Amino acid sequence: MLTSVFAGPAAAEDPAPEAGVPTSTAPSTSEAPASSEAPPSSTQPEAKPESKPAAAQPQAERAQVAVSVAFDKASYRTDEDIHFTVKLTNTGATTAAGLTMYQMVVDPTDVQVLYGGGWGQLENKPGVTLEPGQTFEVAVSAQVRDLDATTATVRGILFDESGNSAGPQFQFSVPVTKAAGHATGTVYGDKNGNGVLDAGEQLAGIKVTLRYVHGTSTYSATTGADGKFALDLPAAEYYVGGDVIDGWLFPWRTVRIGADTDLLFRGTPPLNGALKATMAFTQDSYQVGDLAHVTVTLANSGPIPLTGIVAECNRAGSGYVLSGRGPGWGDLAGDGVRIEPGQTRTFDVSETVPKAAFNRGYVVAACDFGYPEVDTENHAQAEDRAAVPGAKGTVVGDVKQGEQGVAGVKVVLVSDQHCPVTGEQTTDAKGHFEFHDVVAGPEYRLYLLPPKGLKVKYDNPTNIDVWGSSESRVGIDVEEGDAPLPVVPVNPADCTAGAPASTTGAAGGAGGGQSGSGLASTGVDAIGLGALALLALALGGGLVAGARRRRSA
Repeated sequence: MLTSVFAGPAAAEDPAPEAGVPTSTAPSTSEAPASSEAPPSSTQPEAKPESKPAAAQPQAERAQVAVSVAFDKASYRTDEDIHFTVKLTNTGATTAAGLTMYQMVVDPTDVQVLYGGGWGQLENKPGVTLEPGQTFEVAVSAQVRDLDATTATVRGILFDESGNSAGPQFQFSVPVTKAAGHATGTVYGDKNGNGVLDAGEQLAGIKVTLRYVHGTSTYSATTGADGKFALDLPAAEYYVGGDVIDGWLFPWRTVRIGADTDLLFRGTPPLNGALKATMAFTQDSYQVGDLAHVTVTLANSGPIPLTGIVAECNRAGSGYVLSGRGPGWGDLAGDGVRIEPGQTRTFDVSETVPKAAFNRGYVVAACDFGYPEVDTENHAQAEDRAAVPGAKGTVVGDVKQGEQGVAGVKVVLVSDQHCPVTGEQTTDAKGHFEFHDVVAGPEYRLYLLPPKGLKVKYDNPTNIDVWGSSESRVGIDVEEGDAPLPVVPVNPADCTAGAPASTTGAAGGAGGGQSGSGLASTGVDAIGLGALALLALALGGGLVAGARRRRSA
């Protein structure tokens, strides 16, 4: 890169648990936990004759798996991939079920296995199962992490499906030699935005820093008056860029340095708000596995061309959001596109709808557009979403005053769809309510209509997020007092017959708890959900299209 700090792409992470859903974590161990002793009795036991301890019960035999590693060469250079074959042999007398590999990275000499899924079937569950005497082999590729090391080590341990180790820790090493590299290059500021070095655009005094892709080594040089630099460093793959220096944006990129490599680093003027973007799915709904098409529109209101504009998508790493990678994204996922001054360009991009979109209820395209991984906060942002129908979830809640459940509170579940009133319930004697078969995808709110003399302590209505095949929990606190009740939306006349009518209580806290579709604790399903879904199809997607709007992923 061109400064001492590199900002790479955000790593994907799993979605956070839904609010209000208790979670627990427990440390994992390589051994099954020992059984706990019974607590001491508070009563003095009667004296009994001394007896011999019972014979220990035999434990189930643990799986025993031998691991060997065979490198495909006797030694490697630092700029080479290290290829090796891992062989497992079940040397025990019992089945070794669900074997997975845990690679240990302890010392700088430990290699970095390349790419996701680099351990093949050993990467994740269900893993590999071996009967006694059976073997399994997998080919693996890795890179050295320390460019100054003289050896590279593969180190790890196998676990079976019970979480126990299936053998001792293993390690195998191979010699490596440093491959000398030399880099020269020119740094320039692309004043006219044409993407090429023109006379007078060379930049002096720019610090160029290259960071090793697979480790922590960095190498730097500063440009002279002619914008040129030279640098000796090990031959390898490096990151560079992602920095703003003296007002110039230097895009992030990866370069491979060999024995004699010449580089050209381009700085661009800031976007200054000149780039605008929109995204729109070409259909209102999809199914998992469909090829979804998105129309991307980019407009340049600035005075110079914008050359090398790319899409950076799904920065949160959500499973239901398109990645923005792959051949369907064309140059927006490659070297970038060019937008002339005053020009508006449209691009048709495509990507398969991911599996996780089903339980979310929709698929999202959310991207920012600009120069690769630099000044990202000033990128043009756009997003859209389309329905992925079929999944249903459950909404479960409790209304309490302190620790006491409150009966007779009317709860109305309202969506952002054309027919908003999804269902009504009245809390039971314990203050509990439930809505079943709630369609995932729409945005929901709960309207609370408490009996006279009580008011909801916090937000009323309150937002609730519904996922398919899961339970969304919410806790509502009420307190003494009167407050105007929220105005509950009313279903339009063209909504399904039998859908619940809106209930709006009078001011002062009255109107809650006298009607509804039954006590929530009986498990009565939300009214009209299936019919509403069918009506959406009959109206040409009216229930979905009627609520289409830009949302944050």
